[in-house]
Amino acid sequence: MANWIKAVSAVAVFSFVVLLFNGAVDVLLDAVHHILTAVPDVQVGDNTSTGVWATIDNPVRSYIAAHSTGLPISASTVYTIWQVTGLFSLIAGFITRSNGVRLTWAAWGCAGIAMVWTTTPDASRTVATAIAVLAWTFASAFALRGLNLRPRVFTTVHTGAPQITVQPQIHVPAQPNGPGPDNVRQLGR
Repeated sequence: MANWIKAVSAVAVFSFVVLLFNGAVDVLLDAVHHILTAVPDVQVGDNTSTGVWATIDNPVRSYIAAHSTGLPISASTVYTIWQVTGLFSLIAGFITRSNGVRLTWAAWGCAGIAMVWTTTPDASRTVATAIAVLAWTFASAFALRGLNLRPRVFTTVHTGAPQITVQPQIHVPAQPNGPGPDNVRQLGR
């Protein structure tokens, strides 16, 4: 097959693949838009949780409600994205042991603790933050499973010096018109 036919075929296939990806990206972005706009309306500013969980959850809801007023998405969508990010980081950190996911989990936990510290009243700020730190630390035992801070050292075990065998070979090309043993005798007569 001629090279120009191969090139035209390759360009056609590449263009078709790009066209498919373009359509797939549009469909995925549309699906994500529908998912984010279909998020149920969560009472973000109100304190709806009770018990120990309310110590952590209510300040996070209040912080998100106070700081998401100018966004084009609702505060309940921001809160839902916040929860999904934490849950995904927890589960994916446990399953995949990926450093990027674990870094996301650490950032999510630090941001949550900062929200609790910022939004809780002064009288109970330290206790609420301590409870948030303990809850995040307990969950981190799962998300950071198998994390080892020691650097990995790779050693190579050699069984001995490498054995090198050298076989010298001298190759002298034959010269058809050059002086050979017969020619030398002839010249000497």
